[in-house]
Amino acid sequence: MREKITKRAVDALKAADRDAYLWDTEVTGFGCKVTPAGKKVYVFQYRTRSQAEKEFSAPKRVTLGRHGPLTPEAARALAAKLLLEVKAGGDPAASFRPSESPKVSALAERFLTEHLPGKKRPPRPSTVAYYEILFRCHVLPALGGKRVDAVTSADLERLHAAMRETPYIANRTLSLLQQAFDQAERWGWRPQHSNPALHMERYREDRRGARKEVMLAPAEMARLLTAIDEEEPSVGAVACAVLRVVFWTGWRIGEVLALEWANVDLKRGAARLLLTKTAAEEYRQLPTEAVSILERVPRVAGCPYVFPGQDLEGHLTTVRKPWARIRRRAGLDRIEHLGAFRIHDLRHNVVSWDVSRGVPLEIAGKNVGHRSRRSTEVYAHFAPDALKRAADERAAAMRAAVEGEHRSAGREAG
Repeated sequence: MREKITKRAVDALKAADRDAYLWDTEVTGFGCKVTPAGKKVYVFQYRTRSQAEKEFSAPKRVTLGRHGPLTPEAARALAAKLLLEVKAGGDPAASFRPSESPKVSALAERFLTEHLPGKKRPPRPSTVAYYEILFRCHVLPALGGKRVDAVTSADLERLHAAMRETPYIANRTLSLLQQAFDQAERWGWRPQHSNPALHMERYREDRRGARKEVMLAPAEMARLLTAIDEEEPSVGAVACAVLRVVFWTGWRIGEVLALEWANVDLKRGAARLLLTKTAAEEYRQLPTEAVSILERVPRVAGCPYVFPGQDLEGHLTTVRKPWARIRRRAGLDRIEHLGAFRIHDLRHNVVSWDVSRGVPLEIAGKNVGHRSRRSTEVYAHFAPDALKRAADERAAAMRAAVEGEHRSAGREAG
């Protein structure tokens, strides 16, 4: 059978009880073979000519590579190159080796340098840096030298099991590999629908936000705010203003540090955040307390940022040391069953207080920039108190209505 070899034509090839061939109409000798087991490989068939006897030899055939890792276009170009070699008197069978799928190390490099920057919404630099660490420290030592099309679910199971002591990192590594192997399929480095990371079971993660202790008691919040005030002369007004804003908003520390005055509307109590974890641009509401704090922050001429760094050009990049002093003064560095209270726990605290007051999960999550309802559902254990209050209020309203009806009926009877 002859026709131009395309991906559609190769995908349509059906296995039979013997090897079947599809020969290309553009490059002589280029074909695709499908075995009885359904394996599809590209081949190049040719004859060499003896200069002494002026006769052609019996047909010779070399395997170019397997369909999937090798595309029809790449296989045709390879066959055309070998055809020129034959015409020049060469014999490809003596030296040619089938094309192999690239190695996982090459996949990691292309994924980081080509795929991620080319996405419609490229990830933040910090995310790319984290992916690089996962590849370098965990994936490449175990799989870097293995061919992409040879990696199996069993290989990934072994890698995942070796990381069981750090379930969060193990799960993130598996998710990264799932993305990478999806791209490998699109690039033709693996057969379609063969992602070895798909449907693999993840470890259960002990999510910090699901612990009730993350919600600070009123006395603890009072101590924390007092400690910020008392440490301000030592750690600086800018760092303290940052921590106060995080305390009242629950925004990520990086989002607050990168705030620009051009994106803050104090009159409306809103801010536009750029390059957040979940979106390139996001609008958030500022509570009155946060607006009051920002109104007191002095503006630095020539600096667009709300919280300028020491050079007065860029923004402040960290408040870890000030936070350590403030946390210690507030007595929050050794909380039972939780350990040291982190800056990020201020975010958990805000969501916990929202949910405990009966705020719907969607709104509580929207206030802090959660990507999905699932991110906020870990705080659902705070909802029963709010539901109990709502049930009591509803029952009280029903009781009042019934009692009113009884009184009305009594007056009519009298």
